[in-house]
Amino acid sequence: MGALLVNPVWAEEDFTFSINAPSKFEVSQFPVIHGKTITLNNNPVSDVKIQVNFPSGAITTLTNSTGQFSVTSPVSADIGEYTITVYAKKDNKVANTQITYQVTENKLTIVKETPNSLEETLKTDKNIELDPFSKMIKQLEEEKLQVETRKILVKEQQQVEEQRLLAEADLQKDLKEAEKRNEFYSPRNAFYRFIQDVDSSVRGIFWQQFLFTEKITKQALEAKENALEEGKSTFEATKIFQKEAAVTQKEVMDFNKNLNVNYGNATSDIQEQFDENGKLPREE
Repeated sequence: MGALLVNPVWAEEDFTFSINAPSKFEVSQFPVIHGKTITLNNNPVSDVKIQVNFPSGAITTLTNSTGQFSVTSPVSADIGEYTITVYAKKDNKVANTQITYQVTENKLTIVKETPNSLEETLKTDKNIELDPFSKMIKQLEEEKLQVETRKILVKEQQQVEEQRLLAEADLQKDLKEAEKRNEFYSPRNAFYRFIQDVDSSVRGIFWQQFLFTEKITKQALEAKENALEEGKSTFEATKIFQKEAAVTQKEVMDFNKNLNVNYGNATSDIQEQFDENGKLPREE
């Protein structure tokens, strides 16, 4: 079944969860994902909500008293490479990661037996040919079997899609409720309350500086999410976030110069006297 993939993931600062899964499966097998949640002191964390988004649909479960969980795909695997997302949620803290596995052909080919004596005869003697009427009957039976198989597959796919949509809606509902509960403590609201005690002459400057930081952070988060959607690892997406969120000293100085001019704390002529390090040149 291949080597195990071990993927540790941080969920805030209260606990971590790690994923164990074979890197390879064979056709007709049901992929199984195992994992464990522990605190920073290696104590198990129970009742963590786990959601595994298999290609065939989303499955949810809870970790047991030892912090462990195991989730099996509802549909057997087809040939290909698949990347699935695993979510962990507890007490309004949510984390996710992605793992990839491959599905290959079975090593042994199993021939399905049939009670049809005529077909059994054809297996043992390839020189015997069906008469035209028998050929027509055989073709009609095969077509009927194909139609029934397609109906079953379509029904199964519809059920899986319904389960996936319900699981996704449940997750989004939980996230929105958590966001609403924490809205009072959001960075924007917390900072807005803070500057109410700041002198009104500089309050606007403080607020514009916050909006400047908030805009850059939002752009960095969007870049990170796009990277994850493109299949990049959590580590790669974090590097992209750090790059997009970085601000040079010159960018900060130019922004503050414009604020000082716009809010009447300095003129353009005065601001231009500062060098690239934000200092006034000394007179010799």
